[in-house]
Amino acid sequence: MPETQHDYPDVVANYLLQECLGSGFSGSIFRGVNVYNGQQAAVKLQPVDVDCPTNMFERNFYPAIQGGMGIPSLHACGVQGKYDYLVIDLLGPSLDSLFRKSGKDIMDLRSVCCIAMQVISRLEHMHGKGVLHRDIQLGNCVVGLGSNKWLIYMIDFGFSKFFIDQTTRRHIPDSKEPRDFIGNYWFTSVGVHCKGKVPSRRDDMEAVALMLIHLLTPGGLSWTRNGVPRTDAEHDRLIREKRKARPEDLCRGLPAEFEEFLRYCRRLKFEACPDYNYWVNEFRELLGENGYPTSSRFVWPPLDPKVCCPAVRTMPPARRPPANDTDMVGILNELANLQIGERPVLANRNAMVNGVRVNAAEGKKSNTTETTIVLSSGDENTQGKGSAQLPKAAHLAKLRRTVSQVTNNEALAEVVDEFVQVLQTHRSRTLTKEAFAFLDALYKQLADPSVYVRPMRTSLPRDSAEARENAPVQRRYAKQNKLWLLRRDVARARNNQAIAQMVVEFGATINKSSGRTITKDAFAFLDGLSERLRTLA
Repeated sequence: MPETQHDYPDVVANYLLQECLGSGFSGSIFRGVNVYNGQQAAVKLQPVDVDCPTNMFERNFYPAIQGGMGIPSLHACGVQGKYDYLVIDLLGPSLDSLFRKSGKDIMDLRSVCCIAMQVISRLEHMHGKGVLHRDIQLGNCVVGLGSNKWLIYMIDFGFSKFFIDQTTRRHIPDSKEPRDFIGNYWFTSVGVHCKGKVPSRRDDMEAVALMLIHLLTPGGLSWTRNGVPRTDAEHDRLIREKRKARPEDLCRGLPAEFEEFLRYCRRLKFEACPDYNYWVNEFRELLGENGYPTSSRFVWPPLDPKVCCPAVRTMPPARRPPANDTDMVGILNELANLQIGERPVLANRNAMVNGVRVNAAEGKKSNTTETTIVLSSGDENTQGKGSAQLPKAAHLAKLRRTVSQVTNNEALAEVVDEFVQVLQTHRSRTLTKEAFAFLDALYKQLADPSVYVRPMRTSLPRDSAEARENAPVQRRYAKQNKLWLLRRDVARARNNQAIAQMVVEFGATINKSSGRTITKDAFAFLDGLSERLRTLA
């Protein structure tokens, strides 16, 4: 066994200690081999008189959480001589080790999304058992070995805590009493680290959000770049920097999901249960939107993008045998018999620019009016598979005219659904002037069809160059908060007038944003508006 600063025994709980896998302030971890069956495991040794006996704390949580996917099993624990020991599953390297060895400034998006999906799922399991982790960091997320090398495990539960009282089976109470900080400097939530709040499920989730943003930020989060603070002054400076960092600044240039996730975690109430499944699906969709496989399996080192997203392979044209003389004669005969004269069509030929012109004199002889015959197997607004798609502007203009003629909520809901479909089927997510005109007409029908409505959107304000440069950050912050509130409140709207006011606020919020883009919360608001109209019908 390698020499260490402690005089560790050679055998602990029937496990022969081999190389040291890592060591820290409070102890070391070794590879161990069972002397009877050869089973390999990780053996964590810690002096019994250590200031922070995490082994003693950690063993209390394994009976509650082990058995879940990505949670190691505890094989043995106890005290031998002057050492407290834990024997757990032998696992692979940590995400921190993998990332450092890669030499990359940031981690690739696919890997980060896979980490997000798996770690959120681990927390869902732990929280479901009433346990908080309280020390989310890259060093406490490790990969498996062998066939489980794609699976991320959560380890180190020495700082964990039951947030469900084991006697009353109720959530622990909140408190404003001063408390010692427990966690890590980098990713522990602002509420717990900087404000001394009691930790709950929301704080574990916020730590995950900060860890993900850290992986996608060149050089990492700003307060992590000077290392672990060694003095109280350094720690206070770190707290100030961490506390004043705004989500929009931390996530500048990142996919919107990361900022939305961080804001969501910080909005949660103390006892609120996070929507784990929703965020796993959000990161899964983000993978798909960027052309990656949607599996949560963590693949390291990252696959080449060409392997993840193989290009479409075109098949070479099939070679046809040369035509013989008999075939050529048949083809020429068919060409000679082609009817290339005028053909009757089911439309008004006079309206065709390139159509065959009818003699003016002949046109005057007939007093009958030609009508256009529409052949359709369904609704006239439904596009058939073979019909050309209407341009976005034309489709929105048509919907504006339609909504002005609607007189009941059920029909309004259908028009709103079609409006959402038009926005989603086009590549651009910008709300155009035609879309704003539709919102104007929708508001008019909801509020009072007999009044004139001033258009919501005119033009961008003529700000100074400095104001335009600074505006997007402020507007993005306000936009996301407002859209989230509208999305939440539309389901409780009492009547059409209340919905009409929300439409005004929705249009104003989008109009004030830098790019007038439709976000996921915006689509959710429109979907909720449609459902509420049906409920009130």
